[in-house]
Amino acid sequence: MYSFGEKHPIIFEIILTTVSFLAAGIIVAATSLYMHPDLSSSVARVVVAAVLLVIYRRAFRGQNHFRNLKIVIPLLLFSVWNVFYNLSSGMVIGGAYYFIEGAITAIAPAFFEEVLFRGIFIYNLKKKGHDDFSCLFFSAIVFAAMHMTNLVGQSFNTVALQSAYSLVVGLAFGAVYLRNNSIVQVIVAHFLIDFTNRIYLEQAASTSYVQIAIFVVLLVVEAVYAIRLTKAGQRTESGEQTPMVSR
Repeated sequence: MYSFGEKHPIIFEIILTTVSFLAAGIIVAATSLYMHPDLSSSVARVVVAAVLLVIYRRAFRGQNHFRNLKIVIPLLLFSVWNVFYNLSSGMVIGGAYYFIEGAITAIAPAFFEEVLFRGIFIYNLKKKGHDDFSCLFFSAIVFAAMHMTNLVGQSFNTVALQSAYSLVVGLAFGAVYLRNNSIVQVIVAHFLIDFTNRIYLEQAASTSYVQIAIFVVLLVVEAVYAIRLTKAGQRTESGEQTPMVSR
């Protein structure tokens, strides 16, 4: 399994993602009679992610989770956007129950998706010999493609915005992961983004042109940040690998 993933990282990632979702679905089916569907789904994804973390533990060795935390901060702009969008749309933040439910349902995709799409996938891409930019774009594209399954039956504008959102989020997460090599950092950022979108009494029914304009600006800023961060990381690695010539 390890050698196949390193030789064919994209094919392996598609297979691994499919198998992981099927495994999570089986766990949901087996536990849904005994717990709330949202809790069952969260437990299923956390269990599958934990198993993957153990099986593929060598991809996560030697990580420093407190390294260079300042570059993670721009990811939190997605959380700021979630709060702004929902409150400006007239949504009301719920009570303690919504915070607990939001935390439970947000930790599962954060853990599950980051282990799959950043940790294991980028590890295999690097083993194949891909540079940081290839790792960044391949992981973001596959990550965005996986989210396409959530867009069935929605309008073209909604599909376009959500597709762009998942792609840019994938770029931003990938850039930070490539630079800091910490799965914990991107899991926490992913959790905060999902959590700040799940704590309201109801979901916004419509989006204004002003909100769309701000959202587009956010996506552009985050995409540029991801590319510049990756470029800076490549320059740093190149400098570290270039031996000094004594004169």
